[in-house]
Amino acid sequence: QAGVNQLGGVFVNGRPLPDYVRRRIVELALMGVRPCDISRQLLVSHGCVSKILTRFYETGSIKPGSIGGSKPKQVATPHVVRKILRYKQENPSIFAWEIRDLLRSQRVCDEQSIPSVSSINRILRNSGHVVLDESSPTANGQ
Repeated sequence: QAGVNQLGGVFVNGRPLPDYVRRRIVELALMGVRPCDISRQLLVSHGCVSKILTRFYETGSIKPGSIGGSKPKQVATPHVVRKILRYKQENPSIFAWEIRDLLRSQRVCDEQSIPSVSSINRILRNSGHVVLDESSPTANGQ
């Protein structure tokens, strides 16, 4: 029951795109590649690329959404997500609460727009970073 889209990509109608393709779409977007170029490169429709990126920017998740239900509130803009990932890349041992402090002190976010520690952890986790439980003994150096 698989079909071929206009770009030559194979899909199964009604089934979500595999996670590895979704992850690659987000990786390319965070590297600055335009959605139309991502679409051509990965043989995925532009609409599908846009939908996955919109969901990622709004929720920090690459997982396919359920049909129906309420729309999640936007946690972080693409700019804030890039900053979070850059802070983590520059300092892999940094904690989410420290990233949150940096977002505030460097005026990336104000009090109304700053993501919670759990949202920052979710963004890191969904982008493939290992997130330590900050209350665990290993996190405290014990």
